[in-house]
Amino acid sequence: MTVSLHITGRLILTSFLLGLTLVAASSGRELTLDDALDRAVNLTSRAEIIRGSLEVAERKYFAERVNFYLPEISLNGNLPSYQGDDSFRHWWGLRGKQMVKTTNLDFMGDIELTQSLLTGGKLTVRGNLLNSDYKRPDDSILSLTVLENTQQGLFDFELQQPILKPSEARHELGNTKDDLEIARLNRITEIAELKTEVVEAYFGVLQLSLKTELTTDKHESARLKADIDSAKFHDGVVSEETWLESESARLDVELEQFDIANQQKEKKRELVILLDFNENETVQPAEPPLPVHLTDQDKELIIENWENSTDVLKAWYDFRKEQRTADYAASGHGLTGDLKARYSLGRGEVNIEGAANDNIRTNSWEVSLNFNYPIWDGGASGAAVQAARLEEEKSRIEYERTKRSARAEIVNLINRLDVGYRKLKLLEQQIQLVHNKLDIAQFRLNDGQISMITYLESKIAYLEVRDKYLEELKNYLLDKITLESKYTG
Repeated sequence: MTVSLHITGRLILTSFLLGLTLVAASSGRELTLDDALDRAVNLTSRAEIIRGSLEVAERKYFAERVNFYLPEISLNGNLPSYQGDDSFRHWWGLRGKQMVKTTNLDFMGDIELTQSLLTGGKLTVRGNLLNSDYKRPDDSILSLTVLENTQQGLFDFELQQPILKPSEARHELGNTKDDLEIARLNRITEIAELKTEVVEAYFGVLQLSLKTELTTDKHESARLKADIDSAKFHDGVVSEETWLESESARLDVELEQFDIANQQKEKKRELVILLDFNENETVQPAEPPLPVHLTDQDKELIIENWENSTDVLKAWYDFRKEQRTADYAASGHGLTGDLKARYSLGRGEVNIEGAANDNIRTNSWEVSLNFNYPIWDGGASGAAVQAARLEEEKSRIEYERTKRSARAEIVNLINRLDVGYRKLKLLEQQIQLVHNKLDIAQFRLNDGQISMITYLESKIAYLEVRDKYLEELKNYLLDKITLESKYTG
């Protein structure tokens, strides 16, 4: 009778402490899986970094595209400059050397327009304005000065066109566009990786909370068995070895409780960090419902479009970049040339005080065709071309390998989802069965038909099935996220 009262008192105390623990755990921020994923993808710093990487690629492509289709215009100039010159020299119209002083105040500015051509050439147009006020001594009478003002406009048209070589501008534009497409695909992959980490941390908190309750019940069951074996040992019913084994089992479960409590704290901190919550804030995830499974039509559509999966597209863009780079490197090795054409005209006026104006009219043009053929460079150019071709071949092999494995990987994911969904449905039925058994055990315990140890065994079986269900649900959701990351839409 004394042993029975002792055990009952310990059980009441343990149940009270467990209740306080559950109340404290439930006081944190309630969080659903959908809310956690939405926050991770849209509101966290990690998501901002992912968006920033894509935005960088978009800005680079935009800049390259603008430079390819639109001219670059720049305005250059200088502030008016003042120049003075004192020299003892001959001056036109003077007899012998004299001290001559001249001053000049002028400025010059230009507008330059540069346009990259589709063929790889470059057209440059420059417009210059020269304004100069020049003060010098008179040719015959040194006591007088001559004021001379010059205003002149100059226009240059210059074309430079490479021959036997592809367009560098088109080459860079193509690479930048492929980089943008790869960045878009990488964003899908990185978002999927972020979701995967959130799901693992989310279910980690859920499962460890469940395991906390599970180990608490295991510890209570082991303690009850140890107390009973202790009483039996003192009454000579069981051996000391049996009692020591019971005490050892109790201590093992107690040690497991410490490990699980520590793991639960770490997993909660991991989830809080992933979601950018305050580090002192606690979260309480809710068990998510079973998601809607793929229909047969969805499965067929996904498998039929395997060639448009992110892995295949990314491998294709990588291959195309390497192919373009190899072609461009090969084109620069061998006979190349440049066509240069320039046309310049100038119009202006020279105004000398007290004299007639003098108009300036100049025109000039130039055309040149230059060829270049490397004779010997120690094999450096050839090695560079060969290296580029090897990179192209490597990316081609990777592309073909990705194509071969992509469909099989998608089919395997769909099969895993089918199997996982069926297992979840069976586990739901199993949970219902063990829950019914737990209700019966509770009734029998209250009616005094079974012991607390037998009741705890039923509860432990129920919690273990729930833990198995959560593990299967986590794997199902992770496979679904992986499958979603295989497509852009």
